[in-house]
Amino acid sequence: MWGWRGTLADDVQRQVDAVNAALTALGAQPVDLDTVRRHFATSAPALCAAILGRALTDRERTQASVAFETYHSRLPPAQIMPGTKELLTRLIRSGCSHSVLSLSAHTCLTQHISGLGIDSLFLRVDGRTGPSSRSKKQPLAKHVKMLRPSIGDRPIVLIGDAVDDVRAALANQVHPVPYAGGLTHPDILRRSGVPVAETLAEAAAIAVAHAHAA
Repeated sequence: MWGWRGTLADDVQRQVDAVNAALTALGAQPVDLDTVRRHFATSAPALCAAILGRALTDRERTQASVAFETYHSRLPPAQIMPGTKELLTRLIRSGCSHSVLSLSAHTCLTQHISGLGIDSLFLRVDGRTGPSSRSKKQPLAKHVKMLRPSIGDRPIVLIGDAVDDVRAALANQVHPVPYAGGLTHPDILRRSGVPVAETLAEAAAIAVAHAHAA
């Protein structure tokens, strides 16, 4: 199972720019990539609050969300990292299957994946269908339940780029593989106590090794 944003080639800089748009809307100064990675949270308001070191008012939360989403809406869809499609295809040929779980809006997520021409590589693609969520714990529980009729009791591994991915996986008896190429600083991922993959290929290798050992 893949956390979607970690597979996108230019998403890290896009996210930093979108966060800075949100901070600017709050009257704050822009920040660099390292600052975003060390404070990363699963929503724009939560991330802005962490960077600013204070809670946001309801009005500020709305301002941050609107500025963040508006910035993204003006950009063309991000492309997947070079070699990712080939990696997914090789894994399928070796007997693995894939799914995507994201806190991004479901309609936008499915349209994006379809537009990239890779939707046929996934058993399921699940995005957010309700209000913004701060954690994947409950969405992952539902995702796993929906996967089981297709995969039986085969082991499930979650490759993700956030500490929340690790926590959600452990809470749902899913093996986490943190990936250092996303928006969470690798030092923070390592504090989770789970081995961190530096590349998507390494993450896939760790996932396959765990599945064979399970």
